[in-house]
Amino acid sequence: MSGLEKIISQIEYESNDRCRTIIEEANKKADEIIKDAEESAQKILSDNDEKTAKKLDSMAQIALSSSEFAKSKILLKSKLETIDETLKKSLDEIKNLPDGEYFEIIKALIISNSRNQKGSLCLSEKDKKRLPKGFVESVNKELKDSEIVLGDSVDIDGGFILVYEDIDINCSFDAIASSKLDELRDALNSVLFD
Repeated sequence: MSGLEKIISQIEYESNDRCRTIIEEANKKADEIIKDAEESAQKILSDNDEKTAKKLDSMAQIALSSSEFAKSKILLKSKLETIDETLKKSLDEIKNLPDGEYFEIIKALIISNSRNQKGSLCLSEKDKKRLPKGFVESVNKELKDSEIVLGDSVDIDGGFILVYEDIDINCSFDAIASSKLDELRDALNSVLFD
């Protein structure tokens, strides 16, 4: 082999060795880049899984809260319907009491709601027909400083209205129940559901 061939062979060998070193370094660098990319992708996937899990947990909590609210709302509605039905039945029972018992309630209400002046006792047509004889006189005996007379018929379903010059006192059972509705609901709720 001539000197030139040796030099070319030496240059070729060194060139191949240098290329091999560059390729190895490039492969190492590529492996590092791939490893970094895989780690980065894994972190992104892990972060996304965590975010997705948090979002799903949040959505599950919202759904649970919504279902509990809907359940509470349905339960409250059912309780109110039961209470209102019980109240209605109680009012119906009062309105359909025997005359003596019914008018004892009316008498007590008149005495507790009367004013110190002359007034008119207005009953429904139905109650006027079942009014016990001497009822107004017996009420007047118990009233102090006031007096009532039987007034016109009114369109109510049980109870009465006391009419004075400047004021009407609505003591119909429906009006009394309506004005005391929240108290009655609370009382019936504790009796029925506690």
